[in-house]
Amino acid sequence: MNIRKKSSGFTQSIVSLFVSVSLLLMCAIPAAADDNDPFLPPGGADWNKLKELAINDFAYGYGNTVTDATYLGKAGRKIAVDSFWGANYTLNGWQTLDISPYENGTLEFDAVGAVGGETFSVGFVDVVTERLEGGEFFKDNDEHPHQTAVTASIPLGEELTTEWRHYSVPLKDIFDSNSIFSSSSVQLLNFTGDNNPKTFWISNIVIKSPDKAASYAPIKVNQIGYIVDGEKYALVSGYYDELTAMPGTPFQVKKASDMSVAYSGALSLVAAYDASSGEKVLKADFTGLNEPGEYVLTVDGIAEPSIAFQIGDGSIYSTLLKDVQKFFYFQRANEDLLAEHAGIFARTGDRKEDHNLPFQSDPTITKDVSGGWWDAGDLGKYVTVGATAISDLLWAYESFPSQFQDHSMNIPESGNGIPDLLDEIKVETDFILKMQDEATGGFYAYVIRDHAPNRYIMDGTASNRLIPTFHTGAAVGALAHAYIVMKDFPGLTDYAETLKVAALRGWNYLEEHPEFIPQPDGPYNSSSDVNDRFYAAATLYRATGEQVYNDYVVANYLNFASIFEDETFSHNTGSLHRMGFYHYMMGEQPNAAVKTWFADKFVQWRDIIINANRNKSVWGNSTLDGFYWGANSNNAGIPVGLAIGSRLLGLYNEDDRNVASGNLNYLLGINPLQMSYISGHGERRVTRTIHEVYNGDYLLEMPSGYMPGGPNNNGRYTFSAKAYNGSSIDWETNEQALNYNSPLTFLVAMLSESNSAPAVSITSYEEGQAIHLNNPQIDWTFLDADDADVQAAYQVQASGNGWETVDADSGERAGASGSYTLDGLADGDWSIRVRLKDNRGAWSEWAYRSLIIDTVAPTLNVVLNKETLWPANNRLVKVTATVETGDELSQVKLLSITPNVVVDSYESMVQEADFGTFDTEFMLLAKKAKGKDPLVYTITYRAIDRAGNVTEASVTVTVPHDQSGNK
Repeated sequence: MNIRKKSSGFTQSIVSLFVSVSLLLMCAIPAAADDNDPFLPPGGADWNKLKELAINDFAYGYGNTVTDATYLGKAGRKIAVDSFWGANYTLNGWQTLDISPYENGTLEFDAVGAVGGETFSVGFVDVVTERLEGGEFFKDNDEHPHQTAVTASIPLGEELTTEWRHYSVPLKDIFDSNSIFSSSSVQLLNFTGDNNPKTFWISNIVIKSPDKAASYAPIKVNQIGYIVDGEKYALVSGYYDELTAMPGTPFQVKKASDMSVAYSGALSLVAAYDASSGEKVLKADFTGLNEPGEYVLTVDGIAEPSIAFQIGDGSIYSTLLKDVQKFFYFQRANEDLLAEHAGIFARTGDRKEDHNLPFQSDPTITKDVSGGWWDAGDLGKYVTVGATAISDLLWAYESFPSQFQDHSMNIPESGNGIPDLLDEIKVETDFILKMQDEATGGFYAYVIRDHAPNRYIMDGTASNRLIPTFHTGAAVGALAHAYIVMKDFPGLTDYAETLKVAALRGWNYLEEHPEFIPQPDGPYNSSSDVNDRFYAAATLYRATGEQVYNDYVVANYLNFASIFEDETFSHNTGSLHRMGFYHYMMGEQPNAAVKTWFADKFVQWRDIIINANRNKSVWGNSTLDGFYWGANSNNAGIPVGLAIGSRLLGLYNEDDRNVASGNLNYLLGINPLQMSYISGHGERRVTRTIHEVYNGDYLLEMPSGYMPGGPNNNGRYTFSAKAYNGSSIDWETNEQALNYNSPLTFLVAMLSESNSAPAVSITSYEEGQAIHLNNPQIDWTFLDADDADVQAAYQVQASGNGWETVDADSGERAGASGSYTLDGLADGDWSIRVRLKDNRGAWSEWAYRSLIIDTVAPTLNVVLNKETLWPANNRLVKVTATVETGDELSQVKLLSITPNVVVDSYESMVQEADFGTFDTEFMLLAKKAKGKDPLVYTITYRAIDRAGNVTEASVTVTVPHDQSGNK
């Protein structure tokens, strides 16, 4: 993983089953805190106290000399003054830090003077972009007038002595010394003084406060909303000694229009103590509410309802989907953005020198590397990051093409018959093509962020020119993927061929340089290219089917087994080899051993990810307790890697969607800060990030759809999940990047795709059919407008009283079966119904069938008008049958007339009998039989009732030898 910074997560504590059960038995009022209280946090009474901020990093000074020194047995810094002076320390690197929560605290330090009597002032320097004063923007006169620094400072008020002493300065006194000073955006601690020469030492500088780290509104919801038929929940959290809600506390979901209750339930326990937030966490599950509308959620004992949210189909995310895509348009480099497309964010393109930019290795040589996207908040452009974003976006298009249409984003290319997303991707592939070295086919690493004359194509020095192999591998894979997608669009066919040729040249460079070639020092550096080479080869195999790429994959795939064991990572910059496996599996004829190995490994990883998200994650985020630089990117990215592989292997179901929705819920407000991390979306949301363009446009918000990296505990915060600094001078928590919004685009598209409910058609029996089975088999077919969807579950029920009661019920059964046998249904009228669920969790409407069960055979009575034919004069005699039945018959028919002896041909003996019909008149031959036995005709009728039950009845007619009674 290479997202600027690596971080290992903490291991999440799991509440034992015993504790969980105990909590469910507790009443709604928390017990007094004691050693047996399961909600009692570790760490004693100060577990949630604001973290003490040690200040050790000296930044710069003037009018003095500052050196590390030990004086009178204590280590510190020696400050020797010879004129008006200042000494500055950073609080948070060169970023700003919000110290406004410490207002009731103190700045403390130890100091000692060389002669005694020394004094100075102490304060802070803020840095604020687009500072407001009296409703107007406050500016200065330097080259960045939008970014201003203001000092708040007060005299120490005490003189130093010749012994070490401890000093404590109330922070509020400093904050209040300058009305426009912002304690929420502080960069420097500032010591200043006059020009009287002096020497003193200072040590143990720290900011302290008696106050708690903040806890936010208890009810956390997805501030946009939830999908009908999907999982729906809010989390309710707070410090154990402040939040009275407990497992079992009632909650209500109310219509926002009139506050009527639409759904009610009881809270369940998620975590008695969550170390990442310091809070107990409960869950309000309202998955059963599927009526579209706007709602709020309330909890007994909590005064304020939640932020309002929607329940609806995928269209509730349509604006969000447009905005997270249009982020890339707003990141376009060097290009003028016109008001007709950019609205109030229209601008003149910056760094237009990119059209003719010098190389770092030889500034006398220039190349056109214009276009593409700015990487993040600065104005650099990086091949490997652009390739990562292209990959995510192309997978989004391939997976959910209906979500990406022409005219969808209002960009300059809209209306050209090509989906806007592909037009936007082409902006970046154009740039990557320009970054290819004409001579070798390799790709340069990046364009540095600086202005001319310090802006270059970064390729090393004249004596050590670097065309990095890992950037080249990433570019090859991305361009090959773009070829795969774009080649079938009439307007992009020729362009797609250009992409393929460039990708093949890039691969040739990799073959010619099997050694690792690094990039010039800078962001997104790497010490290996094996991931990128595999990604390139696998994608080229899908694109071309050529054996050389297949051979590379077969020779190397076993080296990547570990990626299928990671429960908190999928893919990102420098780690696209998982995407390589997906491409390879979609190739023309992947190796059978690789296919089997991959399928087994992916199923293993899929189970790991689902288990981690469903059973380990408190907040629904896939990084679990990992809050590091760029973690939000992985919270969006892990569901992407999961969904692509699941769809590829036919495993995609509601588990994939629940992992995805859990992460989007986290990003849109179900997190300890109750914060939507996506600009423009949500009532409590990110309003500004660090961005060179939007921090200086004198607009209070930025374009919608930007997502910063999110909480990243660098040691300045009490709780990791709250380690977010909403400052425009903070790149560790509050900067966006291309590879953050690209998986976010896939994630939102995945959940925006309206899941058409399946339909079911019962194929066994006709409506109202009578059957003679007490255990009928009910057969059906599954129908779904979403081609990729399959049956995941079914339910069959039967009622004998018009659904006043359900008399037989299969229950919800997992599987794709197309039949079910209902056992033990009594004779009578029955209503049967079937419903099916697709793999994304949507149930069909019930399909109904009425049946009549009748297992009793009908009665049948046959009487003939003649039982004896006499005289036996060799003539045909007419016989008439009277047939009676006691049941509603579907059919009565003359089945047979059978003589016991043959006295002539059958056609001569039996005439005018229409067998197989309800024939009651026929002619029989009256002729004596030879021998002692008389001629006996047996006449048989068959009755079949409407259920198919069969009864046969036979009667006889005899031709005796004589009338003696002796036959």
